[in-house]
Amino acid sequence: MTKDVEMTDTNMRQDLTLVFLRVCLGAIFIYHARMKLGWMEFSILWETDNLIHYTYTQLGPFIQLVSQTLSFLSPSQAEFMAIMAALVEYFAGWAILLGFLTRTAALLLCILMTVAIYFHLPYGFNGAQGGFEWAMLCLAGSQSLLGGAGRFSIEGLISAITTAESQA
Repeated sequence: MTKDVEMTDTNMRQDLTLVFLRVCLGAIFIYHARMKLGWMEFSILWETDNLIHYTYTQLGPFIQLVSQTLSFLSPSQAEFMAIMAALVEYFAGWAILLGFLTRTAALLLCILMTVAIYFHLPYGFNGAQGGFEWAMLCLAGSQSLLGGAGRFSIEGLISAITTAESQA
């Protein structure tokens, strides 16, 4: 094999690995955010008369959890943090899954998972007992995406189009 073929083959494997990581990690973040927001059925988004009120009601347990964990925050600050955490988890999950604004989404999720590890730390490592192993795994996955989404992503498509246009 020539060096160019070997390099292309290696790049292809890395890009495919990033696709699988993005799809798995994005799906996990989207699922958990939908649980927090009460959006388990997508039809809720267009069937609910007052989506903001419904979502706020569904966020109640998560707001209480954030308030208890970060007891140094005022109730309104804890509420704001819980809402922002759930929305970041949801939209950053989609961004990672699609490979759009991946570095920014990954950075936000790294911060979110660091806070999640802080919350789960008292319960030990074992995730089945409320420990931090899953948060740590999601942190590691998010850190892996700080380098970008790879060629098989919206970012990769935009890059390929702009490169082709500049060479024309």
